[in-house]
Amino acid sequence: MNEFFGYDSMVAKYYEKTSNHILPLISWEFYGEHHTVLESFREDLNILKKITENWNFTRDYYQELIQKKSVIVITNPNLKIVYASQNIQKLSGYLPNEIIGNSPKIFQGEDTCTKTSSKIRSAINNEISFEVSILNYKKNKTPYVCLIKGFPVHDKHGKLVNYIAFEKAA
Repeated sequence: MNEFFGYDSMVAKYYEKTSNHILPLISWEFYGEHHTVLESFREDLNILKKITENWNFTRDYYQELIQKKSVIVITNPNLKIVYASQNIQKLSGYLPNEIIGNSPKIFQGEDTCTKTSSKIRSAINNEISFEVSILNYKKNKTPYVCLIKGFPVHDKHGKLVNYIAFEKAA
């Protein structure tokens, strides 16, 4: 065993000089996957932190984005999209910058249920939360069923400032 002492000392000195982000190989399988997911959502989390700093909203968008893998779409009170998480491309085929400035109606098509759309509109008009499944359309016009959980968002003074929706393929 003493013949490995020199090697162990040399390796220990090498790793002292490297980044703290090095993971032991044995832990990579368990931690590395989560670390990669967090890195992929870093930009979204930073933007969400800035957008939500004056909100009076208790829903955990971190959990929705990372753990539940929901797409997050935020609109202004006039229902123009001001933010969409990067994972919207996987759900709808649109890049976030392609839908910003548009209405969420960009996802609707000829077979989208008008009753469900009316239910969403009524909830928005009454500033109440809603949860629906609706037939939406991807950028390439492929239909998909989307589960949407929508919430009005007020600032700390009670003024309506945004709507936030957590979306997933149903």
